[in-house]
Amino acid sequence: MSGLPDINLHEERKHRVLVNGFGRVGRALFRILSLSQNVEIVAINDPLPAKQLQYLLKYDSVMNRFFAETRVEGDKLFIGNRAIALTHSENVGDAEIKAAGAQLVVNSSGRNNDRASLDALVKAGAKRVVVSKPLPAGICDRTIMMGVNNADLRASDRIISAGSCTAHCYAPLIKMMQPQFAVRRGYMMTVHAYTSGQNIVDGGHSQDARRGRAAAHNIVPTTTESLVSFEQVMPDFKGKLVGMAQRVPVVDGSNVELILELEKETTREAINEHIYALSEHHYARIVEYTEDPIVSSDIIGNPHSCVFDSQLTHVHGGKGNLVRLIGWYDNEWGYANRLAELLELCAIRSVVA
Repeated sequence: MSGLPDINLHEERKHRVLVNGFGRVGRALFRILSLSQNVEIVAINDPLPAKQLQYLLKYDSVMNRFFAETRVEGDKLFIGNRAIALTHSENVGDAEIKAAGAQLVVNSSGRNNDRASLDALVKAGAKRVVVSKPLPAGICDRTIMMGVNNADLRASDRIISAGSCTAHCYAPLIKMMQPQFAVRRGYMMTVHAYTSGQNIVDGGHSQDARRGRAAAHNIVPTTTESLVSFEQVMPDFKGKLVGMAQRVPVVDGSNVELILELEKETTREAINEHIYALSEHHYARIVEYTEDPIVSSDIIGNPHSCVFDSQLTHVHGGKGNLVRLIGWYDNEWGYANRLAELLELCAIRSVVA
C-alpha cells in the first residue's frame, strides 16, 4: 500500500482551517481545499490588504484565473456566497483562532516557526498546527510526507512539518528502490524554479550571497532544506544522501537528479519496470510514470509528488550498481496537494490531551 488513507469522513460539518500566510503555497492550498468535502479554509491571516489578497487569488501567472467569482466586503473574502474571514496580524494568535473556530492552523507564512510561537497557536485553541516547510526535529513533533511516512502520525503530535516539495519528489523514489535494489548511498541535485526567497535584481541576501543575484537572469547554485525532511521521514538514510540545488530562470516546474549506488547490479529495464509497477498501484497519486520526452512546463499543474522520467534512467555500463534517476515535480501544485491530504489526515486522526 502507498500509505495514503482512505478518507471518508461522515461528519455534519467540515474541519475548519485557518491559513496564516497567503503566498504561493497558501493560495494553491486554497484552490484545492475549495473542492474538499472534509476540510475547509474559514479564515486567512496575511499582512497584505484584503483587495490585494483577493486579486492574487483571482489572477495567477502560473495557476491561471481562479475558477469561481470572488469579491471582498469589509473583512471578508467571498467565494460565491461563502465568506472567509480576513485578518492582517503579523503574529496570528488567540483572537484570530477563536474567532474562526479553527481546529487546524496552517503556517505558510515562512515566519514565526520557532517552537514557542507554534506552541502558542495550540494554546490558543488549534488542535494541530501544520507548517509548510522543513523544520528541525526539536521544533516539530513530527515531519509527515504523504505517501512516504503518513502512517507515522501519532495522536499526540501537535506541531507537524509537511516537509519540502523537493523531498516529496525524491523520497518516494528512494523508498520504491530500497526493497528491491538496496540503496547504499547517493547524491541528489534539484534543478529548481526560482522562488520569492531570491532577488529579482542583484542585491544583498541575508543568508546566501548567490541568492542575492537576479533570479530570472542566472543559474544560482545554493543549498536545499529538503535533506532535513528526508532524513526525518527516512531515518535509515541519515548521512547516506547529500545534495544541493540549482535555482534556474523558470517560474515553476523543477526536477531532481538522483545518482545512487546500489548494493547489487541491475539494468535500466529492471528499474523502469519496477517503478512502473509500483506507480500503477502502491504509489498511485504520488508517483506518475512517463515515457514521454517532457520538459519543465509539461508538469505545471500536475498533482503528483514526482513524475518519473523513464527515458532518462541510466545504469553505468549498461548493467551495474551506479544508476541515475530523474523525477519532475510542480514545486507548488504537487506540494500543495500533499499538504491538503495531510490536513485531511490530521482531521481524521484524533488528538489526545
